[in-house]
Amino acid sequence: GAISAGVVYIVGGGILSTPLLTEEGHSWFQQSPLWYWVEFGGAVALLMGLVGLYLYLRRSPRFGWLGTVAFYILIVLVAYEAILPLMGFASESGARWLDSTFGAPQALGKIFATLLFGIAILRAGTLPRAGAWIMIIAVLVFLGTIVSFIVGANGSITTWSLPVASMLYGLGLVFLGYGVWTHRSDPVQPPARPAPVT
Repeated sequence: GAISAGVVYIVGGGILSTPLLTEEGHSWFQQSPLWYWVEFGGAVALLMGLVGLYLYLRRSPRFGWLGTVAFYILIVLVAYEAILPLMGFASESGARWLDSTFGAPQALGKIFATLLFGIAILRAGTLPRAGAWIMIIAVLVFLGTIVSFIVGANGSITTWSLPVASMLYGLGLVFLGYGVWTHRSDPVQPPARPAPVT
């Protein structure tokens, strides 16, 4: 799941969304109907990937409540990402309203939750640390994009930084998904519990 989601972010959100721009300021890919399907498929794959990562990471006591809270926040926010393109098929105006109303809080919430999740992965120490660091860098680039948009920076910054952030996010997911895949033969264990105090 995480590897598939990573590929979608790298190809769909990154490579195909780089500035081969039209006059409206969006890539040809983002203007095609295929964009909705890629957004939906990427969100569903990310949901499955997050569940797989969580089920593996919760074995580590160091993953703790921080990772668990971040996981549940991400599940809710990524589910929103899956609903939005479906809404676009049913009612484009409804999708625009939904995005304008909840888009900014969802994006900021996903940045915050991903930072927490990345920190929890680093604390757990059971998956490639590079994957967690790349994800953290990706959401910081995305946060910088939001800030630059608010302060009215040059439009070319957001034009390039969003695809770069997406590619980095996808690369981090691929690293983490590969880490879980290499441990697929490990016996399933219940979540680790701290030893009782004597």
